[in-house]
Amino acid sequence: EQALEVVKSGYDLLGNRYTAEREKADNWKEVNAFTSLLPINGSVLDAGSGTGVPIARHLVQAGFEVVGIDFSDTMVSAARVNVPGATFHKMNIFEIDFPLGSFDGVISTYAIIHIPREMHARIFRLFQSILKPGGILLVSVASWAWEEFADYMGVDMFWSHFDPDKTRSLITDAGFNIEFGRDVETGGEKHHWVLARKDSV
Repeated sequence: EQALEVVKSGYDLLGNRYTAEREKADNWKEVNAFTSLLPINGSVLDAGSGTGVPIARHLVQAGFEVVGIDFSDTMVSAARVNVPGATFHKMNIFEIDFPLGSFDGVISTYAIIHIPREMHARIFRLFQSILKPGGILLVSVASWAWEEFADYMGVDMFWSHFDPDKTRSLITDAGFNIEFGRDVETGGEKHHWVLARKDSV
C-alpha cells in the first residue's frame, strides 16, 4: 500500500517531465518486434501507459486500436490530450478488469518495476487472461533483483523486481512461450525486455 502510494504520488508530480525523459529512450527494436507479430489493426493494451508518449502514440500511428491504463490521474489526463486516438482508463495493472481474450497484444514498459514483486506473478496471469490465444506480450523489467525506495528525478519512488531468470520463469508459468529475453541499455539505463506469445489453445 505505502509503496504504491509513493509511486502514484511520484508520477502525479512528474507529469510531462517523465514524458521528456522516456522520449529519449531508444527501444524501438523491441517495440517493432512486438508490433510485427500483431495482426493489422489489432487491439493492444498499453499497461502503465503514462502520458501516452511515446508508446501509445506510436501504436495509434501504426494503425492499432489502443487502450491504455495507468493509476496516476495526472498521467491519464495527459495521455487523453497527447493521444486522442487511443482510449485511456485509470486502473491498476494488478486489478485489470477487461473481458477474457480482449486483446491481440499487451505492452508494459517501465511499469511492472514499480509494483511489489510478490504481485508480479498475478500480473502476468492477468495479462495472459486478457490476451487472445496466440496473443503477444512485451514487457520491460529489471536487469537485476532489487527492491528499494529512492529518489527519481527529484521525487520519491519505489522499485521492486526479481532477476531476469525469475521474471522469465513467472511469464512462462503464466502460460507464455518466450520469444526473446535480452538486456537493453538506453540513456544510461539498463532494462531486460521480454517478448512472449500466449499459448494458442
